[in-house]
Amino acid sequence: MSGSVGVRRGWGWVRQPPAAWVWSALAFVAYWLYATLQWRRFESPSYDLSIFTQMLARYAAFEAPIVTVKGADYNVLGDHFHPLLVILTPIYAAFPSAYTLLVLQALLVSVSVFFVTKIAHEHLGSTGGWLIGGAYAFSWGVQNAMSVQFHEVALGTPILAISLWLLLRERWVPAAIWAGLLVFIKEDLGLTLIVFGLVLAARSGRWLLGALLAAWGAGWFLLTIGVILPTINAHGQYDHSRNLSTGSLLADPFGALGAILTSDQRMSTALLVVMCTGLLILRSNLGLLVLPTLGWRFISSNEGHWGAGWHYSLILMPIVYAAVVDGIVALQKSRSAFLRAYARHGAVIVATFAVAIANQLPLFELRDPTQWQTGPRQASARKVLQTVPAGAIVSTDVSLMHYLLADDRQVYFVGTPGNPVEDYLVIDNRGGGWSAPVDAVRQGGVIHPGTQWELVLNENGYQVARRVA
Repeated sequence: MSGSVGVRRGWGWVRQPPAAWVWSALAFVAYWLYATLQWRRFESPSYDLSIFTQMLARYAAFEAPIVTVKGADYNVLGDHFHPLLVILTPIYAAFPSAYTLLVLQALLVSVSVFFVTKIAHEHLGSTGGWLIGGAYAFSWGVQNAMSVQFHEVALGTPILAISLWLLLRERWVPAAIWAGLLVFIKEDLGLTLIVFGLVLAARSGRWLLGALLAAWGAGWFLLTIGVILPTINAHGQYDHSRNLSTGSLLADPFGALGAILTSDQRMSTALLVVMCTGLLILRSNLGLLVLPTLGWRFISSNEGHWGAGWHYSLILMPIVYAAVVDGIVALQKSRSAFLRAYARHGAVIVATFAVAIANQLPLFELRDPTQWQTGPRQASARKVLQTVPAGAIVSTDVSLMHYLLADDRQVYFVGTPGNPVEDYLVIDNRGGGWSAPVDAVRQGGVIHPGTQWELVLNENGYQVARRVA
C-alpha cells in the first residue's frame, strides 16, 4: 500500500483546510470570469456547448435528449454515454441559458479543487495543501478544458477527485462507489475504472472489491459501446469507433507504437503529464490511472485527441495531482537521502512548474483589461440576435449558435442532411468555420433547392438571410 498514511477521519465544514476553501473559491471566480469574458466576446470554440444546452433543455421539458444541432432527430445519448448529466437539469431549468452551463462547469471544477487540495493538506500538511492545490486549480489541463467551454467530463472531475480522496484515506468501499459513477459520465471512463479497481485491490488487499469494480467498469464499457450507443444512435453504430484504428494496431502493434513514439504531439502531451508532476507521478501507482485515457487518445486517428489542448486532459488532472501527493509520501520513506530530500521539495517543484507555464495558458488573458472591451463585431452579433425572432427555425454555423438557442428558437447546424427548411440562415464569414466566404442568400438555395432568400443583415462578417419562398 505505497503512499498510504493515517489521517483524521472526521468531517466538518469548519475543520476543512483553509487552502481548500481559498483555492476552490479562487478557481470558481477565475473560471467564471473567463467564461464571462468569452460570452461577452461571442466566442464559440465549437458547438459542444450548444449540444449540452439543447440536451438539458430537453431534460427540463421531460423529453428525450434530441439535439437538433447534431441532426433533426439526433438523440445525443447515442453519441456519448453521459446519463448522469441529468442531475444538472434543475439548475438549468431555473436559469435556461447556455451561459448557465459555463457557470456550472466552473462550479464543478471548483469542487474538484476543494478535494484535491484536501488530499494534499491531509497527507503533506498545510504548505503542501497550498502548493499542490494551487497547482491543480490552475493546471494546464484544467485551463485548456475551460477555454473550450462545457463538456461532460466536467462532472467527472469532482467525482474522480472525491473517489481519489477516499482511496487515499483507505475508505475502500466509498471510494469504489464514487468511482463507479464514472461509467455514467462518458463511456471510455469504464476503462479508467478497470485500472482503478486494480489499484484499489493492490493498495487495500481487497481483491474481491477491486475485481468487482474493475468488472463493473469493463461491463459498462462493453455494454455502452456495443449495445447502448449503437441502439440509440441514428445510424445504428458507435460513431467514434471510426477514430480508433484498432485493426491496424492489432495487425502491426510495433508499427503503431513507433508512430506514437515519433509523434511530436503525442509525446509532448505524455511529457507534459509527467513533467508537471516533477516526475513524482512515476512513484505512485495512481499514475496508472492516466494510461487508459492517454491510450485511446494516442491510438486515435483524430489528431485533435493527441495534443494538450481541448478538454481531453481535464479528467487526467485530479489523477495527476493525487499521484503527486502519493508519490511524495512514498519518497519520504525512501532509503535514499537524495529521494527524501527531493520529496521535501516536491510540492515546491510542482508549484514552480505550474507558475512557469502560466503565461502560456488561457487565464493569462484576464490580466489584460483590453480583453474586456467589446467593439463593432460584438455590436453586430447583438444585431443578429435581434434580427432573428423568437421561436424561429434557424440554421447557423458555430459562431452564434449558443446565443441563438435562447428565446425558444429551433436551431440547426447549417447544411446537416435532414434539417427542415429554416426560416432564417445565419452565417459568420470570419469566425464561423467556413473555409471560404459564403453568401447566405445563395447558400440557402443550395441547401434547400427551390427556396428563395433575401439578405436582411450584412455587417462585420455576419450575414442573416430570411426565407421568402
